[in-house]
Amino acid sequence: MFSKILTTAVFLSTLSFQVYAHALVAPALGVLGVPVKDDVQRPNATAPCGAVNVTLATVDSSKFAKAGPLGRFNATAIAFTNGTDGSTFFKARVNDDATGKGFVPMNITMNGDRAPATPGLQPIEAILPAGTKCTGGSSKDKCLVEFVSTAGFGNCVVVAKAAA
Repeated sequence: MFSKILTTAVFLSTLSFQVYAHALVAPALGVLGVPVKDDVQRPNATAPCGAVNVTLATVDSSKFAKAGPLGRFNATAIAFTNGTDGSTFFKARVNDDATGKGFVPMNITMNGDRAPATPGLQPIEAILPAGTKCTGGSSKDKCLVEFVSTAGFGNCVVVAKAAA
């Protein structure tokens, strides 16, 4: 009996570590105010933006990063915990029509720390692949960028690209 209780307790504590996430990139898709720890997602192959429902309304109502004509943009990594679990070192992929489907890899030119010493903010600079035409949202100038940290946490960011 004790072993069943112990096994259940260990299992539930493991789930709690998976539910409470530790780093994201702002401005975050679907977050209207200042991002908090509960806004962090677990992007994966079937849900590249985590639990956030990618819709035209979500894309249009989200704060966005502004990319210049060459596709370079800035964002902010927010670590809610320190160490590798709060990693602000990300990989990124872009979806040019902001539908949440058909992501392709892209470069991050200034990345965060793999294991930040303290929670906090770090600048992120990324560049859309050459030739990317952002065509999503009502304004037809939005892309969706998925960020995933080395710890597996992250989210999507709406990026508006200036005309060339």
